[in-house]
Amino acid sequence: MLKLVKISFGSAISLFIASLIGLNNATSAGVITLLTIQDTSKETIIITLKRVAAFFVATFLSYIIFYIAGFNAVAFGLFLLLFMVCCRFLKLNAAVSSNAVLVTHYLIKGSMELPFILNEALLLLIGAGVGTLLNLYIPGKIKEIRHTQHILEEDLKLVLLRMSQYIVKEDKTDYTGTCFHKLLADVDEGEKHAYAYMNNTFFQESKYFMEYMQMRRQQCMVLKDIYKKIVSLTFIPSQALQISEFIRNISVSFGESNNARELLDELGNLTAEMKNSSLPVTREEFENRAVLYMILMDLEYFLQLKKEFADSLSDEQIRKYWNVNYKSLHT
Repeated sequence: MLKLVKISFGSAISLFIASLIGLNNATSAGVITLLTIQDTSKETIIITLKRVAAFFVATFLSYIIFYIAGFNAVAFGLFLLLFMVCCRFLKLNAAVSSNAVLVTHYLIKGSMELPFILNEALLLLIGAGVGTLLNLYIPGKIKEIRHTQHILEEDLKLVLLRMSQYIVKEDKTDYTGTCFHKLLADVDEGEKHAYAYMNNTFFQESKYFMEYMQMRRQQCMVLKDIYKKIVSLTFIPSQALQISEFIRNISVSFGESNNARELLDELGNLTAEMKNSSLPVTREEFENRAVLYMILMDLEYFLQLKKEFADSLSDEQIRKYWNVNYKSLHT
């Protein structure tokens, strides 16, 4: 809705300004504003720069073609062909329509004298400039992202708690993977908000939420693998109790600002204990112990993903998004 209001208001403002200073074809300024406003601030700025660059190409080509072939339909068709080829080569495709409209003004007037070229340049600058200025303000997505983060982390805790319960249960008939549907849907929602936030801000730190969501998506994939291994257990070795307790500890201490270092240390101790425990007696025990060991490896990767994410953060990102001191986090 906000975008529609910006387009309507911005187009009217551009038309008013162009008419006020006496430009010919003032309505084109409003049309250019309509075409300029995109979903994000960065996209709007990029398309404006492309339109300005394409304007020089369009003016150069039309000047040569019209003064050689005349101001007629054939010459305009030839111009469009060459202009679209150039824009495709220069990756300026998004700027074709607006500049083609400006060139039709040359065709209708039958002249490309300098004052008229300046008239068209001002139409472009007013239309694109108003659209860009209006689209510099797009309401932030911080609240939406934070809300989605909270839901996502609660979902992950629930998944981990269920794992801690079912890894020691022999009957897993009611243990299904449906919980991952909502989990992945929340990640998708979070990535959508994070992308919008990243493309409406102009600071390196704005990538934080996108990288956070990507990390969580990878963790979700690891948890799905762990789920499959838990379901495959046909016998519950005694070591499953320790792993169950560890998974429960992960769920309790799970959170955005946990760098997973202590959990990785705890996992290292648990793995060492498992290696030093007595050898399995039966084939079934051996196979299921092997599954438990693979689950530990998956849990290590799960935690390592969070640790790597935490280690990659700058001091500014940690202060801004975690509200903790960088040095205290990395000591």
